[in-house]
Amino acid sequence: MDDTSQPVQKKKFELTPSISILMAGVIIAGSIVYVNLNPTQPIVETGEPTATVNVPEATASDHIVGSLDAPIMLIEYSDFQCPFCSRIHPDLKRIVEESNGEVAWVYRHLPLESIHPEAMPSAVASECIAKQKGNDAFWKFADAMFADQTKLNAAEYVGLAGKLGANVQQFSACIASGEFDEKIAAQSLEAGQNGGTGTPFTVVVVGDTQVPISGALPYAQIKAVINSAKSRQ
Repeated sequence: MDDTSQPVQKKKFELTPSISILMAGVIIAGSIVYVNLNPTQPIVETGEPTATVNVPEATASDHIVGSLDAPIMLIEYSDFQCPFCSRIHPDLKRIVEESNGEVAWVYRHLPLESIHPEAMPSAVASECIAKQKGNDAFWKFADAMFADQTKLNAAEYVGLAGKLGANVQQFSACIASGEFDEKIAAQSLEAGQNGGTGTPFTVVVVGDTQVPISGALPYAQIKAVINSAKSRQ
């Protein structure tokens, strides 16, 4: 039988400064481990030039904002369904617009099909639109996808193709043909060969220097990477 004749006084637990610091350290360490193990978290990392980073240079066959003659090239490997790609998209656009022709931006495909079911279909749709309507239509498609990623579906692609002036029947036939599957696969492979295991994966190219950026770095940090790459020339 429990003895209830005397009231039990509860002790108040208080954290000493040393325990508080220790617990904070454990929480921070746990957060770092979680981010590193969880593939849905953005990898925010500024790379250094290495011998293994050697993506193909931009050509007229690429989707580009700016000039091929720009001294600085941002080559982005991206996925239309990636939430972190939608985060970096306006920042890259802003950097190009503010550069007065010094920076150009190339979009290449890296669809993460295992976690994004619309990554490949949207990539194919973008290529089929570009086939008919050119570079400007590709970027309008990209802007629309990143502006509202809830609209990534087959009906939306067809509707947007029509709005951009494409022949819808030809567009649908292009998607069904698998014409661009090999191109998209090749771009994904070249990203992987250069360390791009997630999206967005961006390579800052200045002359012979290539600096990789993994993840959706904020605008100021991307600018810092560009300035650092310039200083190495």
